[in-house]
Amino acid sequence: MYVNSEMNKRDFLSHINNQSRTSGMKQGQHKIPCPECQHDRSKNKHDKPLSVNIDSEKVIYHCHHCGTNGLIPRTEGTVMNVVKSVKKVEPVAPIKPKSIPKNNLDSESAKWLEGRKISPKVAEASGCVISDKNNKPVIGFSFESDGEVEAVKYRSANGTKTFWWEGNAQKLWGKQTVDKSLPTMESTIIITEGEMDVLAIKTAFDGVMNVNCYSVPNGAPNKITDNKIDPSEDGRFKYVWNDREKFDNIERVILCTDTDDNGNILADELARRLNKARCYRVDTLDCKDANDVLIKHGAEKLRKAITGAEPIPLHGLNSLEHYEDEFQSLYEKGMPSGVSTGFASVDKIFSLSTGNLVVTTGHAGDGKSAFIDQLIVNVARNSGWKTCFCSFEKPVQLHAVQLSQILVGKPFFEGQNERMNQEEKDFAESWIKEHILFQDYQDGGMPTIEAILEKGASAVMRKGIRILVIDPFNFIHTDHKGLETDMVSEMLTKVQLFAKQHDVLVFFVAHPTKPFIRDGKKNVCTGVDVAKSYAWFSKADTGLTVYRGEEGVEIHNWKARWGWQGSLGSVNMSFNPVNGRYAEIEAVADNFDWEF
Repeated sequence: MYVNSEMNKRDFLSHINNQSRTSGMKQGQHKIPCPECQHDRSKNKHDKPLSVNIDSEKVIYHCHHCGTNGLIPRTEGTVMNVVKSVKKVEPVAPIKPKSIPKNNLDSESAKWLEGRKISPKVAEASGCVISDKNNKPVIGFSFESDGEVEAVKYRSANGTKTFWWEGNAQKLWGKQTVDKSLPTMESTIIITEGEMDVLAIKTAFDGVMNVNCYSVPNGAPNKITDNKIDPSEDGRFKYVWNDREKFDNIERVILCTDTDDNGNILADELARRLNKARCYRVDTLDCKDANDVLIKHGAEKLRKAITGAEPIPLHGLNSLEHYEDEFQSLYEKGMPSGVSTGFASVDKIFSLSTGNLVVTTGHAGDGKSAFIDQLIVNVARNSGWKTCFCSFEKPVQLHAVQLSQILVGKPFFEGQNERMNQEEKDFAESWIKEHILFQDYQDGGMPTIEAILEKGASAVMRKGIRILVIDPFNFIHTDHKGLETDMVSEMLTKVQLFAKQHDVLVFFVAHPTKPFIRDGKKNVCTGVDVAKSYAWFSKADTGLTVYRGEEGVEIHNWKARWGWQGSLGSVNMSFNPVNGRYAEIEAVADNFDWEF
């Protein structure tokens, strides 16, 4: 059964569906404008980047501009069931805002702002619409692109809290104004959870200092799983990538989100995507948000809260006060558990947890890369996690073949066994596009660890990846002039820091020295057997070995820094070379429905 893992895709498909009611599509392949990204494009606005392939059973779609993709069967009850056969596909026109009312600083809306201690003049200069609409007081927040208003987000200004959109925007909100007579908070950007908080901060700094302040367009995410953003909400964060140029040359990102659980988790996710090392968090005292601070305590207290923002704990010397929330959470909820590997027997010794370094080793041909591929497919199916691969030993297209075989359970190529059909191949392709990014170095040259981690950071910002796989170590170029052991130690420190800054799980594959034979069997290698440095053992949070013997495959955990993530030990597994799948030997129920 085909499953679309991201909930926001339903809205996307529903949009296509609505277009199909009037224009329709024949069975076959089509190129149409993409309702997801068409309105955001400043160039080539009339292109049709969305490929749609329709047959009697399913619809496959992929946008070559924004990457939105998926597959859904045309069965009764699905959103694409109403697709009809007609001759012509009409372009999807970008939704534009209706007529925008003129500002009226004597309106009830302006008085309502003043009641929130916000200056109507500051609001007007910040790009707000302060007026009446449909005979009701409203505040509008206009989103501009190339000097043209592409969307307006309205909220009621009469005591109720109602929002609605005209147009659509996937960008941060905030129009920067600079008073050249005032100093500027250099190399700093402030991000809030709501537009009213931007106006509150700008009002507090009005006449004192220029601030670079923006709001996320749609507030905090609603769906939380295990105290983290649910992967189905990843699409909500497109504005981070769309506005990435705003973060160029920025040294400090001050996060001023709400103090409730969703606001705290929003701050965590923004810090993860923007690099925790440069992120700071505002203490809003006893208040819900920045506007609340302004109302209860005044402008000076709000300014002090912003300028006194504390760095998000990462490393170094800190007192317990920096970790009060986490400390209380441990008391209330206990230690967090890692994410399932998809194999109940493996879960007994190892689970996946972000912010950690997993050193993976094994002799040549024992299947360590294939085992990681299996885990990546499992955790994506189970938890929606996305992964970025940096795999030097296989071209991207062949790596995709291997992932497809694991996903479908059939070989990709013709042979003695039944291969996957076109439908299964198309599904696998769509699934990989949605969950996997690849760093490609097949054009020659060996990258540095800095280049790999920089691309990894971009993958976090763009796709929200939670796993980075570096496979293997010996393809990485280094200019280190000293001892190899020092070089490896410094490199692993950088990888550890990346994992913590972006809350990403890193699988780092490293080959051991040549095996030695005892009693006719090769040794089971561990981190101390990896070439060039003992640091492979000492700096690993988890250490895994894939060992292929005469009776099957053994998975060994030789390092478990955190007991709640796993324990030392081993499990036996089988490997099917036809489809590249690992399977449990123990009679343990599988966590997934692998029926295609």
